[in-house]
Amino acid sequence: MAIIYRPIDPRDLAEVHSFTLFCENSGRDSTQGHIPDSDDERKKKSEEIISQLTRDASKHHCLAAFDDGSMVGVIRLNMMTIDQLPACHVRALWVNQDHRGRGVATRLKELAETWARAMGSAFMDTNVRVSNERMIALNTKMGYEVARLNFRKRLD
Repeated sequence: MAIIYRPIDPRDLAEVHSFTLFCENSGRDSTQGHIPDSDDERKKKSEEIISQLTRDASKHHCLAAFDDGSMVGVIRLNMMTIDQLPACHVRALWVNQDHRGRGVATRLKELAETWARAMGSAFMDTNVRVSNERMIALNTKMGYEVARLNFRKRLD
C-alpha cells in the first residue's frame, strides 16, 4: 500500500497525541540522555498543537505520513521571522525506524517546502545535530546550506 501524506486533524485527539509522541521521538533520536515527557507534558503539547492549528493555520502546520492507516512519519512547522525575512522553521521531523531509507523524510520536507512557499516564506530553517549524518546528508541533497553554527560548552 502507498504511503499517504496529509495534515493531521486537530479534532482527532488520538491522532494529535500520536503526532506529539512522534515529535518527542525526534528529540529522543537526536539527544543522548533524553528524558521522556510526562503524561501531563504530552497533554499540554497536544493542547498547544490543537490550539495553534485551530487558531492560526497560516503560521503552524503539522503533516504526517501514514502507511496502511498507521502514522509512520511527521513534520512540524512554524512560520516566523528570521533575519527580518518570513521563514518556515522545522520544529520536528521524525520517521519510524522501519520506514527510514524509503523517502518518507524527503517527501515530508518537499511537502513542507510547498506549504512554506504558499505561506510566503523566503526560506526554510532547520536544526540538525552534528551526529545525525543521515539528516545532514538529506538536507545537503535537498539544497540546504549551513546558515549559522551553535556552539556549546559544558559547565560541569
